[in-house]
Amino acid sequence: MPSFFILDLIALARYNKGMDKVTVLANAKLNLYLDVTRRREDGYHDLDMLMVTVNCGDVITVKKAERGVLNVKMGGEIAGEENTAYRTAKLVADLTGSGLDVTIAKRIPIGAGMGGSSADSAGVLNAAKKLFSISEGEANAIAMRVGSDVVYMMHGGIMRARGRGELLTPAEGLEGLRSKYFVVAQKCMGATTAQIYSHFDTLGLQPKNVFDKAVSSLKTGRGEELYNALFLSAAYYCPSIVATIFDLKNFSPSVCMTGSGSACFAIFETFERAKECCESLQHYKYKSILHIV
Repeated sequence: MPSFFILDLIALARYNKGMDKVTVLANAKLNLYLDVTRRREDGYHDLDMLMVTVNCGDVITVKKAERGVLNVKMGGEIAGEENTAYRTAKLVADLTGSGLDVTIAKRIPIGAGMGGSSADSAGVLNAAKKLFSISEGEANAIAMRVGSDVVYMMHGGIMRARGRGELLTPAEGLEGLRSKYFVVAQKCMGATTAQIYSHFDTLGLQPKNVFDKAVSSLKTGRGEELYNALFLSAAYYCPSIVATIFDLKNFSPSVCMTGSGSACFAIFETFERAKECCESLQHYKYKSILHIV
């Protein structure tokens, strides 16, 4: 077992009840389906997504501090107000009246569409729920203020997520995906989510509404109906995403971009075939074989 995964398991076990520190693992996600159903008046977009959490995650430690103290460090660097985890920690501090000291060890690739910033926010909230006995409702309210997908990232699983990602229902009949292997590859860092949605709005694309077809294709083991409405906009800023799709399709028919990019994934029945694919991606910024947790 890789040493980094052993450390993750140790981190998961370190929920120090009754103490002033909690450490959690904030898992990444993949979008097996993403459709944009409408642009809302508040500037956000309503989505229809099939999401899964995978065994790649950031390790987040939240400590109590003196009132008025708020420190967030990510990869050894101080994070400011533009950082989602910082904004989350600030809202937790405002709610509880306690200072916070947050340390984030990054393992989720940046700009990949794997929910790194949302995972960090969710990790801060999951730690705060244990550290301060924050209720589920209070945590969800903070999650909705700091960004889309954060409510999902607090819970994970194989879920259909609608609205801004907060309307969750279990996706039935897809437990077989837990035995699959996902090769995730990122060739370049993608544009910001805001840039990609802004470009998407210029395209005039209509909702595809093929969620049921996507689920059916996954149940049959083929996955040809996987879909991401943001693909064209992401590829506009990062054309190498197209090359990534073709490189993965050389090994699997079940290929799609995740989130707003720039990472893409392919689904495999066997580890051997997934390994063969992963080893072919020699010059990629990020490549890994993952599974659903």
